[in-house]
Amino acid sequence: MTSGLHIVLLDYRDTTHPEAGGAETYLNEIFQRIAASGHRVTLIAARYPGATPEAQVGRIRVRHVGNKATFNIAGARAAVRLAASERVDLFVENICKIPFFLPAFTRVPVLPIVLHLFGRTVFHEVNPAFASYVWLYERLIPLVYRGLRFVAISESTARDLVRRGLRTSQIDIVNPGLDLARYRPDALVPKAATPLLLYVGMLKRYKGIDTVIKAFAAVRRALPDARLVLVGKGPDSDRLESLARALGVADAVGFAGWVSDDAKINWLRRAHALVYPSRKEGWGIPTMEAAACGTPTLASDSDGLRDAVRDGETGFVVPHADVDAWERRMVQILTDHGLRARMEMASQQRARGFSWDTQAATLQTVVESVSNGRLD
Repeated sequence: MTSGLHIVLLDYRDTTHPEAGGAETYLNEIFQRIAASGHRVTLIAARYPGATPEAQVGRIRVRHVGNKATFNIAGARAAVRLAASERVDLFVENICKIPFFLPAFTRVPVLPIVLHLFGRTVFHEVNPAFASYVWLYERLIPLVYRGLRFVAISESTARDLVRRGLRTSQIDIVNPGLDLARYRPDALVPKAATPLLLYVGMLKRYKGIDTVIKAFAAVRRALPDARLVLVGKGPDSDRLESLARALGVADAVGFAGWVSDDAKINWLRRAHALVYPSRKEGWGIPTMEAAACGTPTLASDSDGLRDAVRDGETGFVVPHADVDAWERRMVQILTDHGLRARMEMASQQRARGFSWDTQAATLQTVVESVSNGRLD
């Protein structure tokens, strides 16, 4: 084992960022463990209001530079400057937004970790000019990172990379893990007394939450006491609240905003099902967090989510944006108690196979191999 490496991560957000999500959780959980093994880890992330230039998050040193709009340039520049001022053994790029293209600017080994690529999905989220910018940057990935070893978060992401021109032999798959000591059922926190559907994550257009709200309005006609709670916040919140009012279900759709981890876990335990209608995901960490708490998931039939949710076993995979299909599956999982009980047990059983310790050990092997210049 190579010891004492200095690993520098690049990610648009760190876990202290108000909009931190699954990508930040993934990097933090794994590299906190890699740091604990004896390696030094520095994270370069974008500034946000109230952020200090430097911070310490657990065992990871964090440097904040640039901002949301400039970070793909400011982050790359800061990384190169850091390598000029102190030893850096490996750069790790978290590619789930705009790539940094570090291989074009440094001779330090680079390991790209790909949560997911937007592809044309980005045109559903931002204006056409910026969407085109992101789409073009993603198209350049096979050229700029040619010959490098990649880590993909899921089989779907790996297949996406192969479709874009990478070789399967270049890609290691390292799924997210779970803190199984925290994410588990609790006899003191029973399921809600009335039908409860839950969403956990960012409120963004590409997440497809409007489909769920439209379907839920129809569900309420069959189940008048059903509730839908959205845990999280984001730029689409005002539009979604307006939609709930227009459909006459504002009294039954709760917008909980950001909550503590303990509160989130309690929501996951109380819900009868998680809904995850996203158009594109690398994996969908909340789906496995829900599974560990004994809650099945209804998820879009989209990349990443097909890997996380086993259709008919730990939940249902539903055609994306098909409101009628979402309504049918919601009613089914809320009313068929025997089916839901089987899915709850299957979800817990599957979740036991994932742990951050195991995933961190797998990725650490890749990190040490790449830092030594090996491709296999």
